[in-house]
Order: sequence, then structure tokens, then C-alpha cells
Amino acid sequence: MPKKFYLISSIILIQFGWAASIIGSKHDLSTTNYYGDYSGATTQICVFCHTPHASSQELGPLWNRKISDTTTFKLYDGTTGKPNNPSMVCLSCHDGVSAEGDMSAVNAYDTHNIINNPGSGLQNHPVDPNCKACHHGLFGLGGGTYPDKVWRIGPDLTNDHPVSVSYSSAEGRFPGQFSPVASVIAAGLKLPDGNVECVSCHDVHDPANGRFLRKSNDGSSLCKTCHLK
Repeated sequence: MPKKFYLISSIILIQFGWAASIIGSKHDLSTTNYYGDYSGATTQICVFCHTPHASSQELGPLWNRKISDTTTFKLYDGTTGKPNNPSMVCLSCHDGVSAEGDMSAVNAYDTHNIINNPGSGLQNHPVDPNCKACHHGLFGLGGGTYPDKVWRIGPDLTNDHPVSVSYSSAEGRFPGQFSPVASVIAAGLKLPDGNVECVSCHDVHDPANGRFLRKSNDGSSLCKTCHLK
């Protein structure tokens, strides 16, 4: 791997403090994965989501996955559309892959493949990630176990927490029921472009609080960061 790549990766990890958290978590699809179950997977961790070359421009910088079909997402208000990119990058995996009768808006081929291979230089063709990192005990196609259903959201977002909605608009529509934007951000939650997205409550690189939450939800403290109850 070129020294330039390692330098860029190190700068990113140091800047955002990801170096000691994602390793061995359920978002680690490398040989150090959560289950310790692998067969010939790379030791690289970032590559399963990020690439410095040929990234998916439609979803965001350095994103190593694509979504070729976004036409069937049903948003929280019941309309059909596409969530914003800070949530779409999560749904490029968490939409599900039509497994066990699940519906899926994202093409299963896209979910199972990354754009740019791990390794030296540009290898711009899809490749299966480490199957066993998600399908623990997988021995051959069709074997092993499917991942927990809890993360397979599917295209119907009406029964999930709203995403790609304006926080300020909700605050104005329901006065006295939401904390001010400044206090939400000060508490460590994120509002990309002023919107509630998957990343508002979830930090994909840090599993410390369970389900990659940005803060503990003991006593519903995470919920109460935004909702005044």
C-alpha cells in the first residue's frame, strides 16, 4: 500500500479519533471482525466503506459503495423519495438485501460489493467483502446465519425515526417540544445541513454506547437531548 495512503488514513484517524474504536466492532469487516470469523479477508478496515480513489460521488466523498436503485424508499411522511446522503450512506448497507423475504430498495449487488478493492493502487471493480463478518458461520453460498434483522431497515422508513427532516422546522411546528439546535449540537449530536439524519444519533466508528449511539440512552437520555418530555 503506498505511503501516501497510510499518511492520509492516519491523518483521518487522528483527526476524528476513530483509531481505537471501530476495530473489532460490528462495523469492522476485516480479519479483526466482531465474530473473528473470516476467510482471506483484508486486514484493512476503512476500505469496506471508504476509498481515496474512484469513490461514489453521488453519496459523498471517499465513499466506497454505490446505490443504483433508490426509487422505492418510502419516507416518514409516506411519500416516495430518496433520503439525504448522510442517511443514504448508511442505507447502502442497512437497507437490507432481500434476505429471508425482506424487501429492499438498494440493489443487493451494490450492498454486497465495494467499488475499489483493498490493495495497492486503483482496482476499480466490485469485490465481495468478508462475508463471514456479517454471516457468522458461513460455509459456502446459502450457509451460515443471516445478520440480526434489527439492522435490516428495508425501503419502508415510515416505522423508523424520521430522517432527512429539518430539525428547525419540527421545532417551529411543535413549540416547546424540542431543545434548541445549539444545545443539541453541544450535547454531541449532529444535524447535517440542519437536518435529522442517521448520523445525528449514531457514530458509526464508536460502539461504546451500544448500537453505535453517540451517547448513552440510559433513562432515555439520548432521546431527551432533542425531545423535551
